Amino acid sequence: MVSLTLALLLFLLAWPLVLFPVGMKLWGRRGKPAPAGNDDDLPPVTLIICAHNEERVIGAKMENCLRLEYPSGQLSVVVVNDGSSDGTADAVRRYISRGILLIDRPVRRGKVANLNELTPTAETPLVAFSDANVMYHPAAIRKLAAHFRDPEVGGATGRVVLHDSAEPVRAAEANYYSLEWAIHSGSTAIHSMAGCDGAMYMLRRELFHISPPDTLIEDFVQALAVVRQGRRMVFEPEAVGWERGPQSLAEEYSRKVRIAAGAAQALMRGDGWPAGAPARFWLVWVSHKLLRWLAPVTALAVLALAVATPEYALSQLALTGAGISLALASLRFLTGWRSSLLDAPFYLLFGLAAGFEGLVRGASGGQDVLWNKAGR
Repeated sequence: MVSLTLALLLFLLAWPLVLFPVGMKLWGRRGKPAPAGNDDDLPPVTLIICAHNEERVIGAKMENCLRLEYPSGQLSVVVVNDGSSDGTADAVRRYISRGILLIDRPVRRGKVANLNELTPTAETPLVAFSDANVMYHPAAIRKLAAHFRDPEVGGATGRVVLHDSAEPVRAAEANYYSLEWAIHSGSTAIHSMAGCDGAMYMLRRELFHISPPDTLIEDFVQALAVVRQGRRMVFEPEAVGWERGPQSLAEEYSRKVRIAAGAAQALMRGDGWPAGAPARFWLVWVSHKLLRWLAPVTALAVLALAVATPEYALSQLALTGAGISLALASLRFLTGWRSSLLDAPFYLLFGLAAGFEGLVRGASGGQDVLWNKAGR
């Protein structure tokens, strides 16, 4: 019985972290391409950008928005200055004469509060959301909007590529996103993604979900809301954006903590569960989200059971694997040496530690909803 339980726990740990991502990568299936049509017939879109202290990049973002390729008069750009203490609002004002709409909030309220207020009042059937520090390929909005010719599609997200990341995280980041994009494509083919990229996604306005203002990962909640309303969230790999990556391990750790805290929050509130979704989507959601989020707890359960039953061969194997992983990860951390042999265990334990802290913070309400991107 002990060996069977331990084997099951090991499988539940390996499935979301290794087996499912690699399987989707090897499978190589892509979601259905956007339905063909005349770009001149694409529906109007409102692009909403919430900005807090983005003076360094907001001018470049405005120029980037003005270069987006979309039918004339069909794309509106709205920038919410969310209580910035720098020159963000003044920088955006220079573009009002070129069609940019500025909403200047003197007090910071957070992204979700602003989206809750603005999205339902948009006068277009489609609403897109972007971060101020993410630069889009000129065709990105057009590529996303084309999917909405399919009435089953309720949301679409693109492929945001990180650049200039700090050296300690660069290799692991590249491997991680390669697998993530494979999962996105495969999930779209199966039925729907179980999330989206908050830096680039688009929804049918009527499907937008009003969330509590302290929601930590609104992009995940919005994606689940699309599925819960009987539509699909799809991945468009040709809708590309670029964002500066994390500049330190500490920044990446904080990001992972926040995501895990948001996951715990969404599960506890109920808006992170795919109620009413088809069975094939539950497979995606459990594999890509639920079991991955619970991986720190699963890993602790494996260790606890192995320590309590050292006489079993599988327990000995689990403890040996944990010891070797810890030793290699410690060597990587202390020396800074980088190789696939050292990187894999380091980032596995790094992610599990951040995930555990995040789950605790999310369950206890200890994660602040306001987020600063460390100068990115």
